[in-house]
Amino acid sequence: MSEEVEKDTGEDSKELEKNYIPGRPYSRLRRELSEEDLTNPAVQKLIISDIDKLEVRISDLEDFQTKFYETDKEKAVLKEKLKGHNSHEILYSFCLSAGSGLLGISSLFELGEKGWIFLVLGGLLIIGGILSKFVKWN
Repeated sequence: MSEEVEKDTGEDSKELEKNYIPGRPYSRLRRELSEEDLTNPAVQKLIISDIDKLEVRISDLEDFQTKFYETDKEKAVLKEKLKGHNSHEILYSFCLSAGSGLLGISSLFELGEKGWIFLVLGGLLIIGGILSKFVKWN
């Protein structure tokens, strides 16, 4: 017991802002333990208790991390599926609108000259658009 432990005078706290309120009140305390402190059974029990708490916390966080990665993977898969679905919706809308436009233009021409071409192309686009809506794409 020839070693004396320095008394904490609080001089280090002057460097902190006056409005600072720590989230944990003991976070700025000196944490070094002497050999004598480590031989104390009460200190050993407290350290072991803290280690047990931290191990439980680590296992909880590992479970959370696993769930996060699974959810992230599922999100990426769903996002890719949505991209494909959106492109098919665009194809469907384009075919219906272009086909309807061609059907409307066909009435401006005589059926014997160029009107039948617009009529057939418009009909094919509308049928293709409807089929693209109901065909399952992989």
